[in-house]
Amino acid sequence: MKPKVMIIASGGGHLTEAMIALESFNIEEILFVSYPLPHLKIRNDIKMVFIRNPHTQLVNYIINSWQSFKIYFKYRPSIIISTGAGVAISMFILGRTMGFKTIFIESGARILYPSKTGRLLYFFSHHFFIKSELLKPFYPKAVLINAL
Repeated sequence: MKPKVMIIASGGGHLTEAMIALESFNIEEILFVSYPLPHLKIRNDIKMVFIRNPHTQLVNYIINSWQSFKIYFKYRPSIIISTGAGVAISMFILGRTMGFKTIFIESGARILYPSKTGRLLYFFSHHFFIKSELLKPFYPKAVLINAL
C-alpha cells in the first residue's frame, strides 16, 4: 500500500520546496496543511486543510494543537513532512508523539545558519535533511541532499 502523506508548510518558498520533495515519492494520497494566504496556490489533486496562523498570537499554537488532533484522527497519515516554518511546530511535535513517521527538510535558503523551526524540530524528526554541508555542525545526524 502506498503511503498517505501530510505536508505541513507555510505558503511560498516552504511550499515550493515541499512540492519538489514530493516528486520523488510514490504516494497514494497527499494532504497539505497550512494557514490561509491570499497568494496560496496548490495543485488541484491535493487536499488542503487550513489551521490558524500561529504567528499572530502565542495562543494560536495551542489552538493549532487542538486542530492537529482533529486532523490526525480524521486523515491518519503514514508520513508527516515539513519544510517549515512556524505553522509546522505544533503539528509536527504532536504527530511525532502520536507515533507518526516525521521528516523535516531544512530550507534551501538556510546555507550558513539553521532556522529556528529546524533547530526545534530536529529533535522530533525521524529523518532530517539539509541542503548545505555548512549546517552539519548544527545537525550532526542530518542527511545532505541536493548539495550546492
